[in-house]
Amino acid sequence: MIMISTSHLFSFTAFLLLIFSSSSHGSNTHNIIQETCKKSAESSPNISYKFCVASFESDNRSRSANLHKLGLISMDLMRHNITSTRREIKKLLRNKKLEEFIKGCLKDCLELYSDAVPTLKEAKREYKEKKYKDANVKVSSIMEAPTTCEDGFQEKQGTISPLTNNNSNAFQLAALTLSIINMNMHLQ
Repeated sequence: MIMISTSHLFSFTAFLLLIFSSSSHGSNTHNIIQETCKKSAESSPNISYKFCVASFESDNRSRSANLHKLGLISMDLMRHNITSTRREIKKLLRNKKLEEFIKGCLKDCLELYSDAVPTLKEAKREYKEKKYKDANVKVSSIMEAPTTCEDGFQEKQGTISPLTNNNSNAFQLAALTLSIINMNMHLQ
């Protein structure tokens, strides 16, 4: 058992060294994304390696980021997802032929995602101040929004959520952000 703990400690230390060396060499920037995504996917069944890499590669700032900056970028990606999901919900709610049950679910989802916006702003502020535990709590609460939203549609048998993809992406981005917050917490 001590061997396992030692090997995990060695692996984590090697990972951190890679992150620090990558953050100062532009040619290794892609490596920090890959290594962060690999570590995140290994630590959480809720994070897809491909989703993680694609998410970071969609933001040009990731090219010159270190681990701390990747956390900020993941929060910005969450904000973008939350904002676009809110727009999608509002668009769906304009449909006059919408079934009342689905309309009710969409209104609940809109409230959940709307509440996530100020919480994410607080989490980002706390993260910047390196109050990682506080940021972790906030992001964890945001992570409940897509799950609760999706679960609402499942309350009536045969109902298909029009937000499954949005909810899945929001959940994975929150899980990714939590993973990076935890990595930063271990650096303190």
